[in-house]
Amino acid sequence: MRHIISLITGYPLASLILALALAAPFLAQLPGVRTVDNVDYFTVEDDPDVAFYDSIKATFGNDEFFAVVFTSPKLFTPGLLRMVADLTADLESIPEVRKVQSLANVDYILGSADYFEVRPFLEKIPDDPEALGLLREQALGNPLYVSNLISRDGQTTAIVVFPKSHDSSDGTFRQRLLEQTNKMLRNHQEVVDKFHLAGWTVTNFSLSQYMKSDVATFIPVTYLFIAATIWLAFRNLRLTVLAIANVSACTGATMGLFPLLGITLNNVTTIVPPLIMALSLTDTVHILSHLDKGLLVKHGSPAKALDAVLQRVLVPCFLTSLTTAVGFISLVTSDIPPIKEFGYVASAGMIFEFVFSFLLLPPMLLLLCPAQKIFTHHRQDLGVSSWLERLFHFVRAHARTLFVAFMLLQGIALWLASTIQVETNLLEYFKPSSPLRQELKYVESTLSGVGTLDISLKATERDAFKDPANLAVLERIQSFAETLPGVDRSMSFVDFLKDMHMSFHDENPQFYHIPDSRELVSQYLLLYDSDDIAELITTEYDHARILLRISEYGSAGQAGIIAALRDFIDSTEQRGLDIRVTGRAVQDVNIIDALVQGQVESLATAAGIITVIMFFAMRSLSIGFLSLIPNVFPIALNFGIMGALGIPLNTSTALISAVALGIAVDDTIHFLTEYRLSRADGLAIPEAIHRSFREKGIGICASSVILVVGFGVLTLSSFVPTLTFGGLSSVIMITAWIGDMILLPAAMLAFQRNRAQAR
Repeated sequence: MRHIISLITGYPLASLILALALAAPFLAQLPGVRTVDNVDYFTVEDDPDVAFYDSIKATFGNDEFFAVVFTSPKLFTPGLLRMVADLTADLESIPEVRKVQSLANVDYILGSADYFEVRPFLEKIPDDPEALGLLREQALGNPLYVSNLISRDGQTTAIVVFPKSHDSSDGTFRQRLLEQTNKMLRNHQEVVDKFHLAGWTVTNFSLSQYMKSDVATFIPVTYLFIAATIWLAFRNLRLTVLAIANVSACTGATMGLFPLLGITLNNVTTIVPPLIMALSLTDTVHILSHLDKGLLVKHGSPAKALDAVLQRVLVPCFLTSLTTAVGFISLVTSDIPPIKEFGYVASAGMIFEFVFSFLLLPPMLLLLCPAQKIFTHHRQDLGVSSWLERLFHFVRAHARTLFVAFMLLQGIALWLASTIQVETNLLEYFKPSSPLRQELKYVESTLSGVGTLDISLKATERDAFKDPANLAVLERIQSFAETLPGVDRSMSFVDFLKDMHMSFHDENPQFYHIPDSRELVSQYLLLYDSDDIAELITTEYDHARILLRISEYGSAGQAGIIAALRDFIDSTEQRGLDIRVTGRAVQDVNIIDALVQGQVESLATAAGIITVIMFFAMRSLSIGFLSLIPNVFPIALNFGIMGALGIPLNTSTALISAVALGIAVDDTIHFLTEYRLSRADGLAIPEAIHRSFREKGIGICASSVILVVGFGVLTLSSFVPTLTFGGLSSVIMITAWIGDMILLPAAMLAFQRNRAQAR
């Protein structure tokens, strides 16, 4: 590679043309970068629970819904009831809507000892107060309506909208649906001041919108930060412009991979642009910080002076790019597609970063800037040299104390790490003040939760669920489910049968139970003329499901509900039925399990490969082992901080360790490479460490500041996982600097003293 460097500095124009030719095909793909307006991609690959849930939706229909809710003390008045009927019809006309359910079109069973009839609840909207009062009484007396379509106080009602099944590749489906819904609602705001929307459709779309907002914020803010960093470090407009150009090429080429690989900008991959921008700037700074004007005097020409600079930083920059790429690529072991995609594009970005830093930046420096404008400083002039000198002497004087103190701190951090909760809570992805949290809180306080969980019961014979004994199994499971914390209400085929049985007996509540015989069940079903039960039982009556509405959104709480249901099902006589818990909540729990497993696998993979690289690169077992000390420290401290602050291991924090390990080792490589060269020159250990401080300290400090601020940009997000990822990653970069500039030298000096005492 050293010969390639000489060719680049010897033939800068050819190198520049080659770099632009390499970047052009990827930059040409930038218009094809797509964002998505859903988070349907966040599932576990090849998960049998996902396949089963898909089969349930194919059988009974998609259980996704959102509720349009409003409150009025005058709900049961002709004007408001007509508005409900009109809005229901309007929403039914939206092309993306499969069906709408409200008091205006829900079926009502009315009967006597001789018959019962099924008719729409609001078949007629009366005008006289007595009839309206009776209507209100009927609504509040129907278990199928209460907490589902109407609140217990009779002042809040919901219009439940069920979207059509759609291909997850249709990224704008929910956006179109919600835009048309809001348009319909605006037409009725003269009657109702405030509508509240809540449900998976709204949550899913809101998650994707945060991603778009983040991209619009991150990139311009990161560019401002890059310009400010280079200008403050070097006070040179030309170097600032060239650094921005190099960073743009690296980031643009990386983003050009998105359409080529069929990857979209989603809530995970949206981190890639600012991350690559910050990382590409670190190598740029390492190169620029070595443009000492003394080199120009020594070598006589800009090309030779720049060649000397590049030869000095080539190996450490290559190793840092390699180890960071390893940290990213380790994430492809994950079973969750967006995390795997993040690993692919981020690791490819590190290849672009290394290539353009040495193929594009040097020819631009030689061709676009006079020598006296780029070799502008002595390294001692960069402002931190004297501070680094004092830091070295402090570390040297207190090496053993510092080492012991840091080891104790690491031990405390590991103990705190044992308290970390494994938890993903979609609601906590949004700040408490966010409109979505406020809307959801309102709907749940007046009606019920909008989370879903299903229980599938499948028989081997036709008409199995006309048998009262099988229906009793279904009822027992449903009754148990309603006793669980977080389960707000349930609905099954049994509820309709009990309603029919009661109606057939003059609405006597004593008959609100399962009919006593298969024949009576068959008779009721023959008289029942409605499709309201189609999503609860198949036409062959061999497959039933129980729908649960839950207000528990944390994966740990959901896992508790699922475990309790499975234990109860296992302890219940099943009469040959295949009973299985399924639904979106099961997917959420499986995702967090996959994240934990992926965290362990990716971190172990990255640590193993990076350790091997360090041993080979340093060509010394002792230095290789020393390199582990400052890189284990920030990871352990990160987990300790998570445990102390109650930050759970979730879809964002699971990325941090493998990513941080790959990045944190970068400055260790720069420091130890210089140390090894100094030792080869015959310097003693303290003098070699001192020289590493002088030669690499400025670059390490600058790159650490860059990464802290680069990750800090992510804290501008309104999306809590991205904000948490940025904040914790910034802290890791600070602790990584401490590990490299204090802990590592302290360990080296302490061990050296121990060996000297032993001798």
